Amino acid sequence: MLQPKKHFWGKKPGFDIGDVLHVLVNISFVAVIYLMVQYWHLAYLAVVIIFLSKWRVLAVQPRFWLPNIKANMVDLIVGVSTVALIASSPADWIAIFWTVLYIAWLLFLKPREHNVLIGIQALWGVIIGMIAIFTMIDFIKLPVFVVALVWIVSWASARHFFSNYEEPHYRTLSIVWALMAAEIAWFGLHWVQYYFVFDVKISVVAVIIAILSLGSAGIYHSYKHNTLNKAIIVENVLFVTALLAVVMATSGWVVNL
Repeated sequence: MLQPKKHFWGKKPGFDIGDVLHVLVNISFVAVIYLMVQYWHLAYLAVVIIFLSKWRVLAVQPRFWLPNIKANMVDLIVGVSTVALIASSPADWIAIFWTVLYIAWLLFLKPREHNVLIGIQALWGVIIGMIAIFTMIDFIKLPVFVVALVWIVSWASARHFFSNYEEPHYRTLSIVWALMAAEIAWFGLHWVQYYFVFDVKISVVAVIIAILSLGSAGIYHSYKHNTLNKAIIVENVLFVTALLAVVMATSGWVVNL
């Protein structure tokens, strides 16, 4: 017998006042963030509000605070990075674009628990976090701070990804991956490298780390599902190599003295 279809919240179709309120509250929250940053120029206060919106993280016994903060790091990275990108947007429509992406994150991507979608969450945290870091911060004057932020974003995203697979060594793997990303960022600080897409500055370092993250995640996903073989490894390596070759060939390599 056919089962009734489910909507994106995973429940049976039908009117649910709770779902309606959930959508309205999230859209209103993001709209307020947008107004505060774009029109009232209160970006720092918007960041504070994003942190305050996670009050439930601390609404438990103190011994659970640190695990809860770690579990919510990717969500905080996406929120704070969105504020930074709205604040630095050269045009209103670009600011609206980042705002819509944040709404999509809160309503459609963040609540998901499927392994592939968890991976997409982690990847989005890396991408938007890296773009924000290299857009907002004067890396020439603050290279150590930039590398530290890259480490935090990479560590939080890797932890988010690995922990979903019940990986017993997820702590070590997350730290190692973050260290590798930080080294790539440190090396990348010797050059000024950006793609300009509709006046949006996208750091080449962010693109490189995202490509490596995607390829590595594909191999790990196959390994955890016992489908890893030589063909999959070769396919992922060739895919990553081809993308990196395109990046190297199309980037404007200018030495950062």
